[in-house]
Amino acid sequence: MAMFFSDTNLPDPTATKRSGIRYLAFGHILTLILMGFFVLPVFAQDPALPPTNLGMANMMDGVAGPPGLVFANYTQIYRTRRIMDGNGQALPTDLKINSIASINQLIYLTRIRFAGGNLAFTVIIPITQLTAEGSGPKPTVNPGVLGDPAIGIAVQWSDKKLFKHKFFHRFETTPTLPLGSYRSGYDINTSSHLYGLSAYHAFTFYFNNQFSLSGRNQINFNSHTLGTPEHAGTFYNGNYSLEHNITKSLRAELIGYYLTQIGEDSYQGDHGYFTGLQAVITSQERIMGYGPGLAILLNRGIMIEGKVLFENLARNRTEGMKSVLRIAIPLNL
Repeated sequence: MAMFFSDTNLPDPTATKRSGIRYLAFGHILTLILMGFFVLPVFAQDPALPPTNLGMANMMDGVAGPPGLVFANYTQIYRTRRIMDGNGQALPTDLKINSIASINQLIYLTRIRFAGGNLAFTVIIPITQLTAEGSGPKPTVNPGVLGDPAIGIAVQWSDKKLFKHKFFHRFETTPTLPLGSYRSGYDINTSSHLYGLSAYHAFTFYFNNQFSLSGRNQINFNSHTLGTPEHAGTFYNGNYSLEHNITKSLRAELIGYYLTQIGEDSYQGDHGYFTGLQAVITSQERIMGYGPGLAILLNRGIMIEGKVLFENLARNRTEGMKSVLRIAIPLNL
């Protein structure tokens, strides 16, 4: 069974930048960080990064089974702990932007050979419910739940060897389309309202029959926010997992993820606009998460994975806790 999960639009925590205060709400099924702003002064809004895969796919991420069709669902609950500005300082607010997301993915691993591997295709559709809580003024939230869909094409290499050990890996590119729920009258929407293009390499390396290491390294490019001169910078994100067989069907993991924005956000091509406007060191976002996970491997390739992740080192984003349940089911049983 193909176990892979595409790179963009995952339900992710909300991110926040301040031009007054910007709130990026979590959304996108795939995992779906949503873009929204709550602006106090009347200034141009610092654009939030679109959603990406942060801790959604970890366990045996580079592994795929035999060719065929697989359905995967990722259910994520995210709760904000605090909101961090561009200087890495917590904002004086009790605002919480929380979310429940269901990311639905269909994967088709073909028998077509390409570059020594198997060609694969995937479609991701995110569904997300967002809420804003706090004692003070709250941003308005679009009640629409559809995130931006993504369509990916990949090459999967299975049963390879690296240093005489088992090595599975995959390369995928995924464009994201601005077709989710969006209305300019809302501060927070489930669509990022831009075009995105991501590329990643995922792998799983087996040290022996008991321990394995999985990772995903991804680069993301964004268009300007449609209808505006605002442009979120290019960014990197990665997932990491050290895995151990407890029994034949039960695996434990220590997992982590990291996101860092590479370039400053820009306004009409000016990359120093938002840092000057907000009086912060940088408009770039950053976040790190870590936590434990367990996976149950059932007959016929069914996999159930649960994990809890705690965030820190946030900059220009929210910082919180997320719980993720991942289920992968081959459809050609």
